[in-house]
Amino acid sequence: MNNGITIIARTLQTTANRFMIGDFQVVNGCQTSHVLFDNKSFLEGVRVPVRLISTQDEGVITAIIRATNRQTEVKGEQFFALTDFAKNLERFFQAFPTGRQLYYERRSRQYDSQAIEKTRIVVHASLVRAFGAMFLGEAHRTTRDFSALVAKVGREMFVDGDRLEPYYTAAFALYKLEYQFRNQRLDSKYKPARFALLYAARLLANPSPLPPRNSREMERYCAQIDSILWESNKADDLFASAAQVIEDVAGGKLDTDNVRTQPFTEAVEKRCREIMQSKNPD
Repeated sequence: MNNGITIIARTLQTTANRFMIGDFQVVNGCQTSHVLFDNKSFLEGVRVPVRLISTQDEGVITAIIRATNRQTEVKGEQFFALTDFAKNLERFFQAFPTGRQLYYERRSRQYDSQAIEKTRIVVHASLVRAFGAMFLGEAHRTTRDFSALVAKVGREMFVDGDRLEPYYTAAFALYKLEYQFRNQRLDSKYKPARFALLYAARLLANPSPLPPRNSREMERYCAQIDSILWESNKADDLFASAAQVIEDVAGGKLDTDNVRTQPFTEAVEKRCREIMQSKNPD
């Protein structure tokens, strides 16, 4: 009384009644597969329907997964994990040298069996929040209105053709900020405003107008911010300056009702512009 097993393979070779598949995934029937395997010694004459589909078309893959998982709740990020963009992002994060590497978790708990520093693992939701705050200027949507931010995935962020650098920059900035909190280099009172802090950090580190996300200028824009984040002393100074912006704007009111609002985000941007203008009056 189940929907059987559905397997999608990117390559398929057949010889008589034998199948050689490559780069495959069980997209429906994982529980069935595990139960059958765990009880293989007790099974005799059991037949289970199996669908074996070979395609490299991401649209077809996503449509099949949706169609075969109608009886269960499958979250949007699980579908996003199958896209080439997500796979490229995973490889891009790991390509940086030791000390600057991050690990984008495309699939839930995919790094559990590896000896990787847990703080360097970036879950999808955290990346959406960090990128949305830093590069969309929507720090206020990272918690209460998070669904509105998620709705921008595939439209205003994580779009095919986007440079991958800003996603890494946002993820590394969040990593460094959490490091500041863990090591008490930054007062924990600023935690409710962590994503506003990231926005302020970006505006202070590189006050130039944001270039198009698919341009080479975006790569250079992010490189300037990365060069600061990669050096501990410079990163300390940057976050200290960002925290002072939050302090100035909050006026002592660092509660979530104040710091997680759109007017607060707009005030942070205005204050950063004022600071950078005073440093470079021309």
